[in-house]
Amino acid sequence: MHTRPHRGIAQRLASLFAAGRVKLRHSLLLSSFALCAAVRSLAAGEALDLTSSTDKPIEYDFNTKQMVVLDAQLIYGDLTLTADEIRYDEKAVQANARGHLVLTRGDLRLVADEGTYTLADGKVRLKNTRAGYYPLYLQGTELEGNVREFTLKNATLTYGEPGFLTPTVRADSIDFIQGKSFKAHHASLRLGAIPLIPLPVFSQRLDTPPLETEIRLGFRSSLGAFMDATALVPVAPGVGVGPHLGLFSKRGVLIGPGARYDTKNGDSTFTGELRSGWIHDFGGNSARGLDTLGAPVGHDRGLINWRNLQTTGDHFTLMSQLAYWSDSEVVRDFDRPHFGHNQQPETFVEATYAGNNYSTSAFVRAQPNDFQITQRREPELSVNLLTSPQDLGFIHRGNVGFVNLRENASTFTPGLSDLSSQRFDAYYGVEHPGVLTPWLTLTPDAGARLTHYFSALNGKDDYTRVLGQVGADLRGHAYGQWDVKSERWHVDGLRHLVEPFVQYRYIPEAEKGRAYIPRIDRSVFSTRLQPIDLGEIRFLDDLHEINTLRYGLEQRLQTRDPRGGSRDLIALTVAQDLRFSRLLGEHRSSDLHTDLALMPARWLAVDFYQRIDPHGFRLEEFNSGFTLTDGDYWSTRFGTQFLRDQLEEYSVDSRVRLNERFALTGRWRYDAIKSILYEQVYGLRQTIRNLWSIEYQLAFIKGQSEENGFQFRISVEVFKF
Repeated sequence: MHTRPHRGIAQRLASLFAAGRVKLRHSLLLSSFALCAAVRSLAAGEALDLTSSTDKPIEYDFNTKQMVVLDAQLIYGDLTLTADEIRYDEKAVQANARGHLVLTRGDLRLVADEGTYTLADGKVRLKNTRAGYYPLYLQGTELEGNVREFTLKNATLTYGEPGFLTPTVRADSIDFIQGKSFKAHHASLRLGAIPLIPLPVFSQRLDTPPLETEIRLGFRSSLGAFMDATALVPVAPGVGVGPHLGLFSKRGVLIGPGARYDTKNGDSTFTGELRSGWIHDFGGNSARGLDTLGAPVGHDRGLINWRNLQTTGDHFTLMSQLAYWSDSEVVRDFDRPHFGHNQQPETFVEATYAGNNYSTSAFVRAQPNDFQITQRREPELSVNLLTSPQDLGFIHRGNVGFVNLRENASTFTPGLSDLSSQRFDAYYGVEHPGVLTPWLTLTPDAGARLTHYFSALNGKDDYTRVLGQVGADLRGHAYGQWDVKSERWHVDGLRHLVEPFVQYRYIPEAEKGRAYIPRIDRSVFSTRLQPIDLGEIRFLDDLHEINTLRYGLEQRLQTRDPRGGSRDLIALTVAQDLRFSRLLGEHRSSDLHTDLALMPARWLAVDFYQRIDPHGFRLEEFNSGFTLTDGDYWSTRFGTQFLRDQLEEYSVDSRVRLNERFALTGRWRYDAIKSILYEQVYGLRQTIRNLWSIEYQLAFIKGQSEENGFQFRISVEVFKF
């Protein structure tokens, strides 16, 4: 837009008058001065352009100071107003429009029969209004406010185009704030014309729907025909609450409350989800099966899964999770879609305060379930000194903490006594980075850890252990750079980073005092390389002497990212340990670990992890994924999981888009050890009006006692934007 000087406006209006496109009423004189006075408001502030899209004359009345334009368009800053007729009132600095009125600003579009717009303060009044703000559609008898904030009376708000089973809110009035929220008064929630529930007053953010619904229908041989549904209704901005209902023809009715929230209060944000349910399972003993302890699963079963994250300001974070399950199989049976990422219940609360170079935390882990071993922390208090530079080039770090540990070992292993331990622990370490050459750094490291057990074993009232550590980190850095470009591969230059590293740690006599220490925080099975730094080790009750040299190589191939920074095309890490002190059965050299990720193009991604025993050059573990993607049309992922003598599986996951409404999905899992294609899933996903997503699935399961047989499933998700 541009601002025209007064003289330019006068000349333009004079030219229109000469061409017969301007008619003057109640005056026979025409002068540049008069014209400038008549339209002086058009040149003040924002530039204004009022034109006609046809050759119909523009009328101007010097007595009323009004300009009348037919088939008109008014442009004022980033606002555009069109109508069959616009009557511009110079005194009121107001545009009065009628007939096919359309007012547009940004991504908001208002349509009405008639209305007024005041240029001075941006006030707008419209009658019989419709508004579009994706994905919302609003309509009402009267609108008043401004373009960004207005009140719509006798209003209807629809998520998407109005139609059958489209989510709709009807209200006496709706207060709308562009890009933020709306507030409905004396409202009701509907699906199309079907009323659901009254909502006297409620507020809702625009990035969340007024009703979140998930419905699953189907058949499983172990459950029979089933329907599982969750419907969450807003009770506050960003907060939805509603029932979770499951109907299972062979097992009974599961019911419980559900909730999801993502809201803000002052400088605090709250995000979380609750899923729960209780059922009297009338299935037989064989249908209910056994839990992880080998005990029969009872008739009364239930679950509560609650996750919460709260942040306050820039320093405080509260994270909590509750997972109460009546038995180890209840989620697998009655909440199957969430079992894949929630197979072991975990219940804890952690509060953290982060300072400039330190953090403090209070952590509590509970054990509401009696079918699993849990190292309970009641509580654990800690203060962590973050890595901080000091004088003379030294860097130090440390932590101090107290924990009360408990474990009910006798529940799972008869004959063992329950364990408890109260432990104080402190660590302090210092290092001094040194630059040997521009491409090589050496960082000597030393530290000490003091651990005091207030209740020891084997006749001791308490026990104190002091451990020391010495070591060093050696890291090289080299790179090569090439000016290579490829539009096909989205490559804009190449940079190859090579970083070889060597890490050595010596912690002598770390196993001392083992006879007096309750072994609660102990090492667990893992195929990955474990921490060897004394300050990073968590299994303090199960230590052994560490005299280890870890060496490896990190490489990255990068290109420039058009959105800024760089993008990895290849990332490779190879590492191995050389143990100078080792446990019974361990070799001097550990397995060779390799991580590789290839992302050469947006349509191709490869990742794999492998672990090789160098003594017999035998593959011990191999996990991989190979993903091909053709935009939004199709994608396929081939995966493998191999763990010698325990696991060998191959999988394919695929999705093919047929058109804007339908897509085919498939999933296949093959167990090579048992020679069984144990899972086949064939699906058809349907999208309706960009609001409803329905997936129809046929599944064939073999070799799994809990889910063997044929399954038919229908999953419905509502408000999937």
